[in-house]
Amino acid sequence: MSDLEEQKTGVSRRTVAKAMAWSVPAIALAVPAPAYAASGGPPTIVVGDACKLPGNSCGDVFVKGYVFDVTITNNTGKTIFLYNQAGFEITFTEDNPDITLFFQAAIDATTGDVLTFPLELADGETIAIIMNAGENGNSANQSLNGSVSIPWGHTPTPPDPDNHPPAVDDFSFADTPPIQNPGCGVILPPDCG
Repeated sequence: MSDLEEQKTGVSRRTVAKAMAWSVPAIALAVPAPAYAASGGPPTIVVGDACKLPGNSCGDVFVKGYVFDVTITNNTGKTIFLYNQAGFEITFTEDNPDITLFFQAAIDATTGDVLTFPLELADGETIAIIMNAGENGNSANQSLNGSVSIPWGHTPTPPDPDNHPPAVDDFSFADTPPIQNPGCGVILPPDCG
């Protein structure tokens, strides 16, 4: 036998390389998805209108500031809870340097009942609410551009195991007429508060 014809014993480097490629555990190649992806998207929030609010316009529930007409629809496929407690607060942002909005209270836009949180919404349920964003200064007729952010989850007490990001809607208003003005689209119910 010549040197070229001599049979080699053992395993070739090529065979070892092929075996190593197939021996990589599949789990190492998997990319984890966020937990909230499995439970669907957030509820839909739509901010309808906003108006300035003189003090005591809704009993003693709302403070001076601004009111927002907000509709929330649970289209998640499951019952949800809207939160407003330490670490999971409803927040308002705005780009107006003259004001600082903070969530104060909410009422049912139909009944005028004061809403408490966590607020349960069944799958497919829609609720129209009026939210008061308080302002430490005055409640002047101003333009408002910003967003409302509402924490939510599938459990009555946060944090939700799916770790959902808050549901958010942006708003932009050229002006905010007083609640009693015909130009204001927010209508307080007769039994407000």
